[in-house]
Amino acid sequence: MKTIERARQERGGWTVRSLSMTMLLVFAIVPAMLVGWLLYKSNTQTVDKLSAKIINDVVQRVQADAEVQLQTAGLVLNGLIPPAPSDAQTKTARRLLNQPEEFEKLATSLTRMAADVPYLYLGTNKGEFHGVEQIARGGTGLMRIGIRRQGDEGRQFYSAVAPGDRSQKLDPEAKNYEPRTRPWYAEAVNKRERVFTPVYLSASKKQLLITVAQPVFEDDGSVLGVFAADLYLKQLSEALQIINISARGVAFIVDDTGMLVATSTGDPLFVEQGGKIERQSPSSSANPIEREAFAQIRSLIGKYKADSVQRERFNGAIQTAAGETLVSMRPFAEHLGLPLTLIVAAPEMDFSSEVLAGLKHALTLMAIVVGLGAVLAAVLAWRLSQRFRTLMQAAIQMGRGEVPALQSKAQVLEVRQLARTLHESAQEIQINRASIEEQKQALLDANEHLEERVAIRTKQLEESREEALQAAKAKAAFLATMSHEIRTPLNGVVGMTTLMADTPLNDEQQDFLHTMRVSSDQLLSVINDILDFSKIESGKMDLESEPLSLQGAIEEACDIGASRAREKGLELLVDVGDDVPAWVRGDITRLRQILLNFLGNAIKFTEKGQIVVTAHLKEDFDEKRVIDDVPRPGALIEFRVKDSGIGIPKERQAALFQSFTQVDASTTRKYGGTGLGLAICKRLAEMMGGAVGLESDMGQGSTFWFTARMHYSDAPDQSETSIMELASLEGKLAVIVDDMPVNIQILDKQLKRWKMNTVAFNNAPEALQWLATRDADVVVTDMHMPEMDGLMLAQALHKIKPKAQLVLLTSGTLPSEQEAHQFAGRLLKPYRQAQLFNILARILYVNSAMNPVVVPKVVTTKNQTILVADDNLVNIKVAVSMLTKLGYESVSVMDGQQAFDSVAASLQAGGKRFAAVLMDANMPVLDGYGSARLIIAEHGSAAPPIIALTASVMEEDRQRCLDAGMIGFLPKPLRIDELSAGLAQYARIDEGAIDLVAAPADSMPALIENEPRNAVKDESEQDLIDWSRLDQFKEFDDEELSMTREVMGLFIQDAPMRRDDINASLATTDPALLSLRAHALKGSASNVGAMVLSNACSDLEHACKTTGWPSDAAEQIARIDQLTDATLEVLKNWKP
Repeated sequence: MKTIERARQERGGWTVRSLSMTMLLVFAIVPAMLVGWLLYKSNTQTVDKLSAKIINDVVQRVQADAEVQLQTAGLVLNGLIPPAPSDAQTKTARRLLNQPEEFEKLATSLTRMAADVPYLYLGTNKGEFHGVEQIARGGTGLMRIGIRRQGDEGRQFYSAVAPGDRSQKLDPEAKNYEPRTRPWYAEAVNKRERVFTPVYLSASKKQLLITVAQPVFEDDGSVLGVFAADLYLKQLSEALQIINISARGVAFIVDDTGMLVATSTGDPLFVEQGGKIERQSPSSSANPIEREAFAQIRSLIGKYKADSVQRERFNGAIQTAAGETLVSMRPFAEHLGLPLTLIVAAPEMDFSSEVLAGLKHALTLMAIVVGLGAVLAAVLAWRLSQRFRTLMQAAIQMGRGEVPALQSKAQVLEVRQLARTLHESAQEIQINRASIEEQKQALLDANEHLEERVAIRTKQLEESREEALQAAKAKAAFLATMSHEIRTPLNGVVGMTTLMADTPLNDEQQDFLHTMRVSSDQLLSVINDILDFSKIESGKMDLESEPLSLQGAIEEACDIGASRAREKGLELLVDVGDDVPAWVRGDITRLRQILLNFLGNAIKFTEKGQIVVTAHLKEDFDEKRVIDDVPRPGALIEFRVKDSGIGIPKERQAALFQSFTQVDASTTRKYGGTGLGLAICKRLAEMMGGAVGLESDMGQGSTFWFTARMHYSDAPDQSETSIMELASLEGKLAVIVDDMPVNIQILDKQLKRWKMNTVAFNNAPEALQWLATRDADVVVTDMHMPEMDGLMLAQALHKIKPKAQLVLLTSGTLPSEQEAHQFAGRLLKPYRQAQLFNILARILYVNSAMNPVVVPKVVTTKNQTILVADDNLVNIKVAVSMLTKLGYESVSVMDGQQAFDSVAASLQAGGKRFAAVLMDANMPVLDGYGSARLIIAEHGSAAPPIIALTASVMEEDRQRCLDAGMIGFLPKPLRIDELSAGLAQYARIDEGAIDLVAAPADSMPALIENEPRNAVKDESEQDLIDWSRLDQFKEFDDEELSMTREVMGLFIQDAPMRRDDINASLATTDPALLSLRAHALKGSASNVGAMVLSNACSDLEHACKTTGWPSDAAEQIARIDQLTDATLEVLKNWKP
């Protein structure tokens, strides 16, 4: 029964019949398919080579014929003067110029010999012209003679049949003709050698032609005159049309403008439309092969520009409506100075159709042969399956213990022998079965006693193992419990040595104390490793779960190791991937412990080179865990520390993470340590749901890595708004200079993360050469580089571009104070991401003001653009946001010169004009008054209306604005309702001119009150901030208060610098400078509602303007310092 059941289960397999038939078919079909494929491949390659050769032969033939024809004009001109004439030939040429009748005879003979060169002429340095043109060929020899003598206007033409014939006078030329201004004359004189003009169209002759011209010089090198000959290009097309390329092949020639010079298709080279004759491009050809080949070449390889054809070669295949088309393009006649390009194109099917037909017949015959083989295989397989089925029945009988019958009549010898073997084997199985039963019983008896012995031994081993585990746990528990008792006295020793170091000690005592401190630190490190390991072993170490910044954790660990790295001259770099989450939940102490251990080992075992700490997202898992009643998905983060140290042998790597294991004894003696650090890291990583590992080769450095499974977390509440949230560096160009590729890669990725554009150089001389001809917003350079270091680069760059902004990144010491002025910012490696961003934002945060504010509310677009000119970023941001809310477009600039340039550009043809200009009065480079005067003087009534932005209430300041050409005022800080009213009154609605003649001050409709708004009379009774000002921002801000936050961030960033500028003015005693700087801080403060600070600055500004240098300037500046600090403190703690 079991045999029957097994046979039933195996019926789903292959039968001998199906298997043999399949194999036979495979052996028949696969070779046939392989032969067919090879045949197809061979034929295809043959066709490709043949067609390519045909195309290449056609190209060479056409090129040779065309160049011979183009040389005809040069050969004719050689009859007058060769390209490099001898002295005698030069004298002959001078004689022909001075004796036109001799020239006419010689030119008549030359033009009658060359049908394609019908016109020879000359021009002299006196403006004289003499030309001979063959009008009719044959017996009549009719010619047209053109003559212009010195002082004539146009040319006088004669119809002649022989040289000197003037019997038939033709109409003179109506327009003035000056040969010395013609292209053929001017180009030959300019290049002082034989020249060819570009291909051009003769409207009178309605032909394409070129002119070859050669100057003749006096002995002193001056130009005596120029000989010229015209060459008709009609025969180029005729030559192309008689060449047999293929059934649909085409050949055409284009010049450097992409226009047709000749074509084999018979298409017109020019057409006449509306009385104007225009040349044709291959793009307008009626032949689809010519049209698509030209278009495909232009789009595929980009060799054609909008108005020219580059001198490039191309050989290949393109796709057209006719299928795959072979194309060959090459320039020719370059040695003649003619930028012509020959293009030959032919569909591949023109060459392969007959071959493919033969291939089809061959494949059909092969298919018939394979079909006959399949029938034969089926018959043979059926016969074999019958024999094997009989053998299978015999095997089933053997399984049941029966002896099958002999197959003595089988015709196949192998089948007959197999049947006999089965019969004999069945007999032997019956004999052996009885013997096996006896042996089986004996084994059962022996196994029964063996199991009893094994059970006793296993019990003894388990008891011994349990005793050992209990002893180890007890030891670990004791050490973990003693952690506090051991660390406390040792911390006391460390603390007391630190305090003692601050007391008066002699040199010997200082040396003893230093030795005590180093020894106690080493002992504390050893004890910490042992106690941490004991805590882990005893199960008493728990991990915390709190929000942490991975970027911050890595940077903090690197900060700790940075000093040791700098002492050894090592580069320490940080590279955090874009995919790493900003905030996760985890134990920052233990995470930092692993990083510090890996980082410490890397510094310890690395003598030179660099250490790179990286982090990236390895896996984003869907598992959710409830933390604080909130489900949080998580990710697997991988951290890597790569060094360029001594490396680790392969045979020692596997045991390195075991307890008390180090590379070898010599390492222990040289570097010290317990060998527990990596074992602790391994256990901590496993507790975090990750693993550890390393990759190392001797002498090539090592890479230690670990992974940790962490859950995503929201960032904790912060009282301050990060400058990275308020400022934007998008679109700014940064040049990176560093000799280390890894440094360039990390810095390039970081800057592009902030949407900056970057250009990188691995040496300073190349960067300096690039910067000499281009501008960059900032240059970020390394200090230590071969050939030229960062300081030398800064000094050299400032010589050619004094205003260049550089940021220095160094792993050594910072430059001295005498050298520090070369850099706008300096950072020690490893630098924090926020530090680098803050420096770049401080230098470039003008970009923040230029970015448009996205206002989600619906506004009415007025299709008008307002120019805002102000040097204060806060003021620009507020004005731009208000204009966006009101439906205006805006452009902002930061000084009066930029304002003048922007207005000039807008008034150019096709430019979009400004509806109005909002002009601040006090700006660098050129103030608002000067800018307004220049605009009015340059553009007059076409200039846009200029509205002053001012916080001044002094009558003389208002009159200065009117005298400069401004037509109105808007007070600072801006209010959106007053801005709307002012623009509605003054902004230009149409293109009509506006009278900009200033009216008297008392008749002008001033938009500013006589007293400043929000003036604080008693500061002790008022808050530092007028919060109603920030409430006004909500009228044109989004729901997230993005613009308000950005304005606040800009003021927080800008105010300390403005305050420092005021303090620096104290040493100059220059009232104008102090007034200007107080004015700048006043404008920023008023825009954020800091009215107490704004009024204090206004008082200082007013005092400087009215009384000169104030006697209490120091007291007023000290008061501004206090108010600035207090205002910044309030704004930093501001929450909407």
